This record gives sequence, C-alpha cells and structure tokens, in this order.
Amino acid sequence: MSKNLDLFNQQTAEIFAVLWENFPVQQVISYEKFEAALPDDWFEQLNSPEMKALNQLRSVVDSTFMFLGENGYIQYRTDNQMYFYDVRLTEKALMLLNKKPEALGGNETMGDKIINAVKEGTPGVIAGAVTNLLTLGVNLVTSS
Repeated sequence: MSKNLDLFNQQTAEIFAVLWENFPVQQVISYEKFEAALPDDWFEQLNSPEMKALNQLRSVVDSTFMFLGENGYIQYRTDNQMYFYDVRLTEKALMLLNKKPEALGGNETMGDKIINAVKEGTPGVIAGAVTNLLTLGVNLVTSS
C-alpha cells in the first residue's frame, strides 16, 4: 500500500472515531492530531527537508478532509493553518457508522469497529475498517 493511502486510512479512521464518539456535537480537529502542526519557526525552516516532509503530510491531511467532504461523509470548515472547524458527520456517514453488517459479525456498529481499530492502532486493522466503511458507502450510493 502507498504511504499516502496508509496515511489516508489512519486519518479517516481517526476523524470518524472522534465524530462518532462525540455525535452530534460538532468538533474542532487540529493538524496537531495528525502530527502535522506547523512549528513556531516554520517560516525560517521553509526549505528544510523537515518542512518539506511536514508540508507533504499536511497536504495528505487536507486532501483526506476534502475527499470525505466531497463524497458526503463529513462537513467542515478550515483555516488552513491550525484547525478544521465545525466538523460533523453527514446523514450518510451516520447511517454507515450505525450499520451492523452481518458479514462482520453483526453485533457491533461500524462506528464502534472504527473506534476499536484506532485504539488498537494496527495499520492493517485500521485499513480494513476504513475499507469496509467506504465500501458500504459506495454500496449505499449504487443501490439507491
């Protein structure tokens, strides 16, 4: 799996876990949550390898939020510096996170599976949970 896809899966799982645990309250999610906060002296380090790597990571964080927003999973606002504001699940995401797929045991919601995957921290488990959730989302759209 590509590094960006690994980051996308991890970030998506963390976003959904926070939103599911706190639903329906809108959340503020910082770049710091994804280890992508700008240091105080970022401007002085602009061309350093560390800043280039950090900017690449921030680009993946931004793109993850954009993907989730454009595909109807979340709504949010951002200052593009420190925070994502008013982050909340859409009705589509709430329906998916509430599902208890028979193929996955049927006794735990997808939201709970995402939370447990994040707590466990195993990249393969996280990727599997995110893939299952997004596949359910695609199936929901195509069956409508």
